[in-house]
Amino acid sequence: MFTDTCEKAESQSCQADVPLEVKNRLLGEIAYQLDGRILSYVFQGHKRLYGFTLLNLPEKIIQVSTHPLTGKVDEGYRLHLTQRYADLMEQLNRLGFKTTLHPPFTEFIVNTYGILKERPDKYSTQTMDYNNPDFLRELIVTTAPGKLQKDLLLVLTCLCSMAQKDRKPLLLY
Repeated sequence: MFTDTCEKAESQSCQADVPLEVKNRLLGEIAYQLDGRILSYVFQGHKRLYGFTLLNLPEKIIQVSTHPLTGKVDEGYRLHLTQRYADLMEQLNRLGFKTTLHPPFTEFIVNTYGILKERPDKYSTQTMDYNNPDFLRELIVTTAPGKLQKDLLLVLTCLCSMAQKDRKPLLLY
C-alpha cells in the first residue's frame, strides 16, 4: 500500500516537470503508437507503411495482396491479412475498441496534438515515465479535455494490451 502511494506521488511529481506542449504531444503519441502497433501487426511482413492508416486498412489489404502489374490477387495472402485484422479487432473489441469510432478518433488525436518531436534517451527517466501506463493514465486525466478522456483511456488500454502481448515497450521508436 505504501509503495503504491509513493509511486503515484512520484508519477504526479514527474508530470509537474513535463511542459504542457510535451504532455499534449504525448496524448497524440499514445494514439499514434496504437495505430502503428495495429498496422505492424496486420502487415508484419511490410517494413514501410507510408500511407497506411486504420481508416484505409481494409483497402490496403486489397492493395498489398494484388500484384501491381498483373492485377492478379494472391487470395491466400489476402485471407491471411484479413484474418489477422479480424482476430486483432476481435481482441480489441473485447476491451471496448470500436472500428467505426476509434480509427477516426486516433487520427483526430494525432492531428490535433501531434506526436513527440524528440525521442527521449533509451535509459532516461522520461523513457521510463512514457512507458509507464500509470503515468500515461494520469497524464490523460490531467491534460486531456474531459470529453476525450474516456476514449483516450481506452486507446491506452488497447496499447497496453498489445504491448503486453508482443512484450515490447508501450512507445516504440
